[in-house]
Amino acid sequence: MSTFSDQFAGRLDGQTVLITGAKGGIGYETARGAGNSGATVLVHARGADNAQQAVERLASTGNGNGEYIALAGDLGSLAGVRELVDAVQHASPQGLNGLVNNAGAAFSRKELSPDGYERTIAINHVALAALTGGLLDLLRKGAEEFATPSRVVNMTAVIESRGNLITDWSYPGTFKQIQAYGDAKLLALMYTYALARRYEGDGLTFNAVSPGAVKTTLGSKAGGPFKFIQAVTNPFIGPPEKGSRGCVRLLADPELATATGGYYSSAQLKKSSKKSRDRAAQDRVYEQTEQELRIHR
Repeated sequence: MSTFSDQFAGRLDGQTVLITGAKGGIGYETARGAGNSGATVLVHARGADNAQQAVERLASTGNGNGEYIALAGDLGSLAGVRELVDAVQHASPQGLNGLVNNAGAAFSRKELSPDGYERTIAINHVALAALTGGLLDLLRKGAEEFATPSRVVNMTAVIESRGNLITDWSYPGTFKQIQAYGDAKLLALMYTYALARRYEGDGLTFNAVSPGAVKTTLGSKAGGPFKFIQAVTNPFIGPPEKGSRGCVRLLADPELATATGGYYSSAQLKKSSKKSRDRAAQDRVYEQTEQELRIHR
């Protein structure tokens, strides 16, 4: 385990976990922590070359306990999500024991995904929901095989507290990068809470993680205000390894084997914003999300 996750040491021997957005940053460090715990890690990146390069780096920098398998898929479209689901089913037909929906993005200008969603919403929420839904059967299989719940960890951010509960995901009107990101993270967090309640006792757990202030490439890729914020704050914040602590803990800590419906920051259970904890609103997000996914099947 990494120096940041030693205190949450738990074994994942024989288990298979998928980490999305694992080319670098928090996703890469989460993949390394899971592999160091003995897991077979499905390492996702948008492009096949990037996924394979990450696997090669992980194999050389890990402690040798894990196995890494490269998978590619563009989460910017639901067609890309379906391709990734197919790839996971092929790579791990025996089941899946963990899923970390780490992949995320922000954009400096508004564009719609091929499915008609603003891209921030498409990647940070819609793709997360579609991938999770597409892998439920494999997650159940993994839970049955190990007689312990399969764990789903969804990445959120402190900025969810500034998010608005939007219902038009094409994002009409004025586009602001940071607001769109906060809105998307709020939707994903509320969806996570709704999933946890619906599947409680079904051999699955669903939790959300805010990594805190750590160095990532999100800002440089996103451009706009995010790029400026990253340039100013990077000298004063922690490395990606620190941001992976919550994900690694939720995957491997035996004390959290049945914990569900939680929000973790700095790897500790905390409270998210009041608006995110509104159960009626969570149900509305869940119903709209499921309806949107049915439309695009």
